[in-house]
Amino acid sequence: MAKVKEKKKKIAGKNQLSGFLDVITPSVINFQPKQLNYGDRCQRVLVITDYPQRVGEAWLSRIANIPGVVTSMHTEPIDPYDLVNEIRVSMGELGAKIENMGNPVSRERAQDQYDDAKAILKKIDREQQKVMLMTVVLLVSAEDLDELNTRCRRVESMLAAAGLRARTPMFLQEEGLRTVGPWGMMENRIKDIGARNMPAESVAAGFPFVYSGLNDGEGILLGTDKGGGIILCDFWTRRESRTNSNLTVIGRPGVGKSTAVKKILRGEYGRGTKIIIIDPEDEYGDLARNMDGDAIDCGGSQESRINPLQIRDVPLDDKDEDVKDKLYEEVEGNNSGPLAYHFQFLRTFFKLYLGNISRRDMSLLEVALEALYNSKGINWATNPQDIPNEQYPTLKDLYFILLDLSKENVEELTKKWGDLSNVSLTGANSKDWLDLSILLRSAAVGADSFLWSGPTTINPKSDFVVLNIKNLLEANDEIRRAQFYNVLGWAWNEVSKNRKEKVLLGVDECYLLIDPEVPETIKFLRNTSKRIRKYEGGLMVITQDLVDFLDPAVKRYGQALLNNPVYKILLGQGEKDIEALEKLMTLSEREIHTLSEGNRGEALFIAGNRRMHLKIDISPEELIMFGEAGGR
Repeated sequence: MAKVKEKKKKIAGKNQLSGFLDVITPSVINFQPKQLNYGDRCQRVLVITDYPQRVGEAWLSRIANIPGVVTSMHTEPIDPYDLVNEIRVSMGELGAKIENMGNPVSRERAQDQYDDAKAILKKIDREQQKVMLMTVVLLVSAEDLDELNTRCRRVESMLAAAGLRARTPMFLQEEGLRTVGPWGMMENRIKDIGARNMPAESVAAGFPFVYSGLNDGEGILLGTDKGGGIILCDFWTRRESRTNSNLTVIGRPGVGKSTAVKKILRGEYGRGTKIIIIDPEDEYGDLARNMDGDAIDCGGSQESRINPLQIRDVPLDDKDEDVKDKLYEEVEGNNSGPLAYHFQFLRTFFKLYLGNISRRDMSLLEVALEALYNSKGINWATNPQDIPNEQYPTLKDLYFILLDLSKENVEELTKKWGDLSNVSLTGANSKDWLDLSILLRSAAVGADSFLWSGPTTINPKSDFVVLNIKNLLEANDEIRRAQFYNVLGWAWNEVSKNRKEKVLLGVDECYLLIDPEVPETIKFLRNTSKRIRKYEGGLMVITQDLVDFLDPAVKRYGQALLNNPVYKILLGQGEKDIEALEKLMTLSEREIHTLSEGNRGEALFIAGNRRMHLKIDISPEELIMFGEAGGR
């Protein structure tokens, strides 16, 4: 019985192998005198027969990198004795020519050949350099015979330009195919045609392994470099100069910026990374829906409200940060805790929304906020995780407590809002409180109340979250920036919930957040860029207007935000942006040409201290997943 089972296993194994061979084997191989048909493709074997006197580095790379050309190099060490004798005989003949030739041009050519032979002899005889017998075989492939002939002429032309010459081995295409394949066979008849003696140095210089590329072994296959090498990047790797997972994507409209970002978001989500992206132009909604994610309207939907008064985590400053660059003041003593830091978040929020609010009015507003939180049983030591969304105060509550404060009726105030004896309400009169209520009326009960006046209702169900604020693009700058900042604060809170979860936070059209009058917004993003690494996260900043980050009012923080990311994808740039980039980083002429030319899908890719010309490859299946928004 055991023998029968063993026999069945062998038969099953043979059937599986047979099926695999059927897949990889061409339907037909037809050998002709000058070409062969391999399945539905036309191919031709060429053998290099002549070499120049001198060769440069990677002298075979130009041929090996031609699409549709396979290069096979066969080398074997040989005894240098015969080659040394041949060189000496050749040098004797060349010496005689130099002495006897009357033509200056011929004499100079003979002298060059003599010098080359002398240099080779020195390498072999004195330096004991090994001698190799090398045969180079090329396999050129095309869809049809006309394309094959065209491609072969191009190959021969490029060989001639490099001082090389190739010939087609007539009636030896079968032997050529066996030689050029990856199975280590060397047919003698092909060897007789193309084998040549060379110093090991020249052989080594011919190896066409010039792909700079980037291969982390896993990650996202972004595309290829200029030489055809793959760029497979793991944004979460930590080694050498790659110290964080932050990414900056910069490019003018129409060069493929959104497509590149979508490729990265899709790839990272497929690897188990949580995605949160702030989307001012509704470019990522289709992708989210195709990935069974959440496309959330944060531009006024009642189902996705973010209450700015709900206490959230904030990205604190580094301890070694200069005092002038700090976003948050040190909070110590009885007034320390999440609420104290959230007050500093609220200062920026109200500055963005209310515009030129005076310091005195801001101080009074904070007094009212303190009273409001106190009325809800929330103090400096309260843990925000213990409070459900519905129990937080809202802007509507803030508006009404300001109105009640303006009435200066302590008994009524206490009856409605509780004991406020621990809150200092002195230093303001009825008009001060009334003026503040007027400033906040629109946000609390007026035209802007749809955005903020109510408890937080946003509740994503997936790990692919698009926060769409497109509906605010037509709103005035104050409303748009305040909500952008509010959404960013919620997103950071999501990132900081779990230090062990990989989260990629994307901020598209980041220039919309910048307000030279309120640099705290760009400070917030700068802090996020610095601290997100400690939460196992990465920040992706996407923008088209680089110069906005370098406005004198925000340059200190904008430049840090651009310099901090280890990874950068720089697509086509305008003239002013290229000038700004040159000030941030040293660019070579080739890199400047890449950026100014602005070919769609081509970029300068920076990973730590490595720079590559990236050609982003997008499959048809990916394009379907990406959707139509944002261009393709």
